[in-house]
Amino acid sequence: GCGGAGGPKRPNRRRALLIGVNYFGTSAELRGCINDVHNLQSLLTEVYGWDPSCMLTLTDDMRGDRAPTRANIERALMWLVEDARPGDALFFSFSGHGAQEEDPNGYEEDGMHETILPVDFQRAGQITDDRINDLVVKPLPEGVRLTAVMDCCHSGTGMDLPYKHTGRGWVEETNPFHTMADVQMFSGCEDEDCSSDASGRYGRPGGAMTTAICDALRENPCPTYPELMAYLHELMVRRGFSQRPQLTSSQAFDWSRPFHLEDAIPNSNRQLGRIFRRKFPPRPRKIEGPLADLLGIGVAFVAADMAMGMADMFFG
Repeated sequence: GCGGAGGPKRPNRRRALLIGVNYFGTSAELRGCINDVHNLQSLLTEVYGWDPSCMLTLTDDMRGDRAPTRANIERALMWLVEDARPGDALFFSFSGHGAQEEDPNGYEEDGMHETILPVDFQRAGQITDDRINDLVVKPLPEGVRLTAVMDCCHSGTGMDLPYKHTGRGWVEETNPFHTMADVQMFSGCEDEDCSSDASGRYGRPGGAMTTAICDALRENPCPTYPELMAYLHELMVRRGFSQRPQLTSSQAFDWSRPFHLEDAIPNSNRQLGRIFRRKFPPRPRKIEGPLADLLGIGVAFVAADMAMGMADMFFG
């Protein structure tokens, strides 16, 4: 069950926060993001036996405190980790648009924060990977497991976790922030790519990463990590997607370990907090199409391109 707050001996808790934003009625409308929420909800309940009452879903076909506004998303992220204790298992997913903002500290290797876009991003702003890390990664004690699925553009480092698995081994970020808990994030692309809408079960559109992870875990609910990543890769190739599954983690764990939503390994990071090695200048990637218009960045890019064009004419 969910386990309530209470005495020191409360049972281990499971909690899930599933967010899907289709941005209805905008020029950047998506089709599959709410389906992603339903797909993951049925995976957690039917395959893993999680209680639906432990799950909070925010989708933009809902109103009030269930709408995926910035304020509601941040409040829900705090709910997810509230009173977390060793042995708890948490799950978080976001399906929707992602973008970038300049990282003023220059910690990120491209000098940019990855962001997710709440439904009211034009008014309330974007939520950065650092903010998500502050809300749901840093507060967790050792012995808590948090599994996340991010299905959006630029989600490769969407929770600012310090380790990325290349298939051959773990690579540490240049300026990592180390924490105690066992946090893992599956994302639908490299940072540079854009997640595609896939044609999900029964022909309903859904995010490529979410659809692949749900299909893979229905087929084999407890694979090893090499088996899971290889199968996700195969599914995405077979379905014609350009992006690839990526795993980032708070711990550089033994890769032969079995995947299980409720299994947390002890902390192996010797130094906690930020390790600063070098500052990176911002290198924004081009965001084009309707989303760029809504973000108000098309104009900035055009201006920059024109300035560069003029410079070429005069100095080229």
